[in-house]
Amino acid sequence: MHILILPSWYPLHKDDLNGAFFREQAYVLADSGVKVGVIAPQFRSLRLGKNAVLGRYDQEFWQDGNISTYFQHGVFWFPKIPYLDLKRWVKAGLALFERYVKEQGMPDILHVHSLLYAGPLALEIHKKYQIPYCVTEHSSVFGRGLVKDWEWPYLKRAEAAASKLLAVSKSLADLLKQKLNGKEWTVFPNLLDDLFVESSMNLSARKYQLCAVAFLHAKKGFDVLIKAFANVVEEYPQLKLVIGGEGPERTKLEMLIKTLGLENNVTLLGALSRGEVCQLMKESLCFVLSSYIETFGVVVIEALSQGTPVVSTLCGGPESILTEGDGLFVKAGDEKELAKGILEFLANQEKFDNEQIRRRCIDAYSKKPFVNKLTNIYRDILDKK
Repeated sequence: MHILILPSWYPLHKDDLNGAFFREQAYVLADSGVKVGVIAPQFRSLRLGKNAVLGRYDQEFWQDGNISTYFQHGVFWFPKIPYLDLKRWVKAGLALFERYVKEQGMPDILHVHSLLYAGPLALEIHKKYQIPYCVTEHSSVFGRGLVKDWEWPYLKRAEAAASKLLAVSKSLADLLKQKLNGKEWTVFPNLLDDLFVESSMNLSARKYQLCAVAFLHAKKGFDVLIKAFANVVEEYPQLKLVIGGEGPERTKLEMLIKTLGLENNVTLLGALSRGEVCQLMKESLCFVLSSYIETFGVVVIEALSQGTPVVSTLCGGPESILTEGDGLFVKAGDEKELAKGILEFLANQEKFDNEQIRRRCIDAYSKKPFVNKLTNIYRDILDKK
C-alpha cells in the first residue's frame, strides 16, 4: 500500500512544530510497513516582510527517515486576490506530484490533512489520475468563522469528490456536515505521541498543583483560568497552578497574576519540550483546559495518558474524549463556573482512578489502534475503487 500525504501545512525540519502532528502520523504509518510520502508547497506570508521576499523559491527534497518529502518554496504574493495564490499553490503541488511519481512511483491513495489548501490540490490530482483521496480535517477555522466567502466553493468541490471524510472530533464532524455539502464525516481522533505512551507513572509523585499547557493566545482562556484560580485559592491557599507555553498573552497574564496577588500560587513556565510537558502532567493533580474552542485537544489525551484527570471547558473537541471517569466539564468563558468545576474535582479526587484513566487513554489513542483503524479505511477505499 502506497499513501501520499497532502498536508495544508507541514514542518520544514524535525524541530519545526508547525504541522508536527501530520508528520507524527506519517511516521507511525511508515513504521507499520506502509509506503508513505509527502508533498507540501511551502508559501511564506508577505507579513514576514524582507524575510518573505529573500527566502527560497526552489523545490526541496527531504528524506525524513522512511518518508520521502517534497517541498516547493514560495510566497503568497496576492493577499488581496487570494484565489490567485490558491491556484499558484495548487500548481506548485501538481509539479511536486509529477516529480514524486517519477522518483517514488504512483501512490494508491492521497490523504489530505485539512481541506484548505490541500483539498483543491487532491481534487486536481484525482481528476487527472483517478487516484482516490480521503480527508482528515483538523482546522478550527470552520468553528471560528474564518472561512472566507470565496473559499467555500473550492472546499465543497474538494469534499464532494473525496472517498472518505474524517474529522478529529464529533463537534467538528457535525459542523462540517452543516457547513459544506451535508455529507457524513466520520470521527477519527488524533494520535497520542509515543513519548506519552512509554512514560512510566509514579502514583506517589503528584505535587499539590494543577497544570495547563498551551500557546498563550486569547482563545485559550488563560485569563479566565487565572481569575477562576483566584477563587479556588481562597479555599485551598497552598495550591499551585503551573502554566506551560509561550505566546502574545504572556505580558497580560503576568500583570493579571500580579493584580490578583497570585505571585506565590501561579507560575508561567514559558515554552516546554514534549518531555517537560509529560513530566508536568505526570506530577500534577489535574490538568485544566480553559479554551473557547478546540477541534480536538491533543493536550487532553496527553494528560490522560499520564493518569491525570482533566477539568475542561465545553469547547468542542474534548467532548469526544473525556469519559465520566476522566474528568468533568464546565461552561467556556465563565470564571465562576471554572472555579466551581476545579473545586468539585478537588473535593472528589478519590473518584478518579489514575491507572484506569491512563489505560483507557492508551487503549484508545496509541499508535496500534490508530494504524489499525486507518489502514482499514485505506483498504475500504481501495476495495470500493
